[in-house]
Amino acid sequence: MAYLHMKRKVSATTRLLHDLFTQYQSTFLAFCELINNSIQAQAKNISIVIDYPATSEVSATAIKRIEIKDDGIGVHQNYIQDKLLDFGDSSKKGGKGIGRFAALQIGSNVTLETVGFDNINLTFSKVIIPFSEQYIKSVKKIEDLEIDTEEAILKGKNNSTYYKVTIDNIYDQQIVGKNQKRKISERLLKDNLADAIFERYPIVIFNKTVRFKINGKLLKPEDFIEGEPIKVLLTYPDKKGVEHQLFFTFLQLKSTIEEVRVFLTTKNEGVDQIVGGFHYEADWLDPTSKGWFVYIHSENLDTDLYRNWDLDGFDDKGIDFKSFIKEKLNEFFKGKNKKYDDFIVKLKKDNYYPYKDPSNATSLSKVSLFTKVAYLVEERYNLFTVNKQLREIIYPLINRTIITGELDEILQKILRLENKTIKKFNTLLNRAEIEDVIEFSEKVSKKMEDLEFIEKLTCTEIAQHVAERKELHKVIEKMLWVFGEQYLDNTNLLSDTNLENNLKKLSAQCLTYKANKKEDNVSAETSPKVRSITDLFLYSEKPIDGIKREILVVELKAPKVKISHIELQQAMKYAKQIEESAFYSEDMSVHIILISSEISNDSKFALNGITKPRENPFFYFQSESKNIIISVMRWAQVVELNKRKLSYLSAKLKIKDVNIEEKINTDFNEIGFDKVRSVLRKVPIPQ
Repeated sequence: MAYLHMKRKVSATTRLLHDLFTQYQSTFLAFCELINNSIQAQAKNISIVIDYPATSEVSATAIKRIEIKDDGIGVHQNYIQDKLLDFGDSSKKGGKGIGRFAALQIGSNVTLETVGFDNINLTFSKVIIPFSEQYIKSVKKIEDLEIDTEEAILKGKNNSTYYKVTIDNIYDQQIVGKNQKRKISERLLKDNLADAIFERYPIVIFNKTVRFKINGKLLKPEDFIEGEPIKVLLTYPDKKGVEHQLFFTFLQLKSTIEEVRVFLTTKNEGVDQIVGGFHYEADWLDPTSKGWFVYIHSENLDTDLYRNWDLDGFDDKGIDFKSFIKEKLNEFFKGKNKKYDDFIVKLKKDNYYPYKDPSNATSLSKVSLFTKVAYLVEERYNLFTVNKQLREIIYPLINRTIITGELDEILQKILRLENKTIKKFNTLLNRAEIEDVIEFSEKVSKKMEDLEFIEKLTCTEIAQHVAERKELHKVIEKMLWVFGEQYLDNTNLLSDTNLENNLKKLSAQCLTYKANKKEDNVSAETSPKVRSITDLFLYSEKPIDGIKREILVVELKAPKVKISHIELQQAMKYAKQIEESAFYSEDMSVHIILISSEISNDSKFALNGITKPRENPFFYFQSESKNIIISVMRWAQVVELNKRKLSYLSAKLKIKDVNIEEKINTDFNEIGFDKVRSVLRKVPIPQ
C-alpha cells in the first residue's frame, strides 16, 4: 500500500490550542474522553494497550506508552480536514470534537490512525496523523501550523473501519512540574485501571454493548458484579407537582470496595457521564455487606439541579430532592438488612447487652460500633446458639476495648479481619461524639493558655520576663497558629538550607536599622532592660503539594521599636529583593509578617487606608504575581483576634452535643430515629 504524504493546514484559535494540553482535571479524565469518543463513534469493541515498565526497570514514568483502538466508524480521508484538523470548533458529531486531542494532556507525541468509509464514493481510506506538543508550541503564527499526514485509498470492500490513538513520550514529573493536570493518575496504573473503567462505564460493560479489553484481557461483568443489576424506576414529584422519572441502578460489587457509592449521571453525546459522586453511610447497615455502586439518572430533571447537587448549600428545591434520594436509598438497603436487624432486636433483649441501662451508653457512635462488632463475633462464633455462656465474657470485653480505644486487639486476634476493615471500625470509633468534644475542648483550652502566655511576653509583662522575651521566636515557632490556622502544621525549619541562608542574608541587608525618635519609631515606654531586647526573625515552611510550598517569614520587632514608614519601606525592599533573587521561583509563595507592640500614627493612617481582604485583616502589600504578601500587625491585635475566635469556639462547645443530636433527629424527622440514620457525603467525582 502506497501512502500519499500530505501537508494539511490546521484550523485553530489560540485559546483552543492552549486548552489542548490541560483541558481536563486529570489524565484519567483525559483518557476517559478518548473512550467517550469511541463510544460516540458507535464502537462495539475498545482495546486498551498500556506498556507499563517492568518492576525491575528504572523508568521516569509509571507508563511508557498508551494505545486505544476501537472498531467505530473511523474517519475517511475526505473528511479529516473537517473532523480531525479543525481545532476551531470544540464540538463535533460522531465523537470527534476537541476531546480527540485529550491525549496531548498525557504525552507529548500522539498519533491518530484511522480507516474510514465514504458512503458517497464507496471507498475506504487509511490516514495516519502525528501530533507533537513540541512542534505545535514552536509555531509562532497559528496560520503557519501544518501537519504531515500519510493517506491512502484502500483496495477492495472487505476493510474494517477503526480509530486508534497512540500516546508516546508520557510526561515525567520534571515536565509535569507545577501543572499537576499532566500527572499520571493513580487510576491509570496497572492494579487500578480495570476497576476505574468499570466504575466509569458499568452499564455498557454489564449490557455488553461495548467490550473492553485491557492488554488483551476482556472485562467481564461477572468480574465486578455479584448477580444481576437491580434496576428501579421511581417517580419524584418536585415542589411544583411536576413528576420526574428517576432511574436507579444498584450494582453489588465483588471488588475490595466495601462502601456504598452513589453517582449522579447524565447523557452527554449519548454517553452516560458522572456529574456528582457521594458516599452513602448508615449506622444500621450490616457490617458484613459488600460494596455497592448506585447510579441515578433522569431524562427530564432540571440539569442545573442535577449537575450542581451540593448537599451543603441547597435551596428548598434541592433539599427536597436530596431527602427523596436518601429516603429511597434507605428503603432499598433496609430491605437488604433483615438479618442484621433481627440480630439487633435479639441483642437488645440479651441479659449481657451492656447498654440495657441507657445511662451506660456514652455515645450513640459507640453503641453502634459495639453492635457491629458483636454481630461479626456472632457470625464467626454463633454465641447465641452454640456458645451461650461466652457472651457473658465477650460482650463486656468488646465494650471495654471500645472505651479504652484498644479495639484492634479484638478485630485482629479474635475476628482476624483485614486491615482495611479494621480501619473502617476505627473510623467509627473516632466519631464518638463525647470523646470528640473532650478533645476539642482540650485543644481550645490549651490555645487559650498559650495566648495568655504570649500576651504577657509581648504586651503586659515584658519587663518581668526579659529573658523569655529574648527567646520569643522559639516560642512562636511552636505557636504559628496565632498568625492563621493555615500555619498549624508548618515545619519549624526550612528543608532548603540554602534558601534559609539567603533569606537571612537579605533580612540583614534590608531590615537592619537603628530606630530613632526623629522617625517616630522608638517607643517611649521602655525600660533599659527591655531596650536590651533585639529584633528577632523566624522562618518556617508549609508544603502545598509535591511541588509548591509557602514560606512564612516573621520579623518580630523589638519592644522598643514602633513600626513606622521606615519599617514598612524595609519590608517592601525585602519583598522586592526576594522576588528578584536567584533562589525565588514561581512554585514558592512567601508571606512576610512584620509585628511589633506599637505602630506609629503615620503608619496607622497609611495602613487603615488599604483595602484588606476578609481573610487577612493585617494585609499591607501583595506582589503583582500574588506570590509575595506582606502583613503588618500589633501584638495586641493578634491576641485580641485569637481571643475572639477561641471565645466563639468555647461557646460552641456548650451546645455541640445538642447540635449533634438535633442534626441526627431532624435529618429524617419523618422516620423513627431508632430505625433509620443515614447520610450522603459529597465526594469528588472520580478522577
